[in-house]
Amino acid sequence: MIPLSKAKANLSKYARDCRKESIVVTVNGEPSFEIVPINPDDDLIDQLIAHNPKFRKMLEARLKGKTISADEMRKRLR
Repeated sequence: MIPLSKAKANLSKYARDCRKESIVVTVNGEPSFEIVPINPDDDLIDQLIAHNPKFRKMLEARLKGKTISADEMRKRLR
């Protein structure tokens, strides 16, 4: 466990260290979040959906919206 000030000052070090063990960051002495690696096999979209309710709601709203075909998109981009 490390305080936020230490995590901010040494973020690149902890980004490497979290591959060996998770890093719990404290704010005002209380555990606040954990630094864990994203593995190459992990699907980033799945991670965002699982851990970010705002992203999930945005994606759900977008999926309900109007869509266009890939061909139509290419035409619009020309």
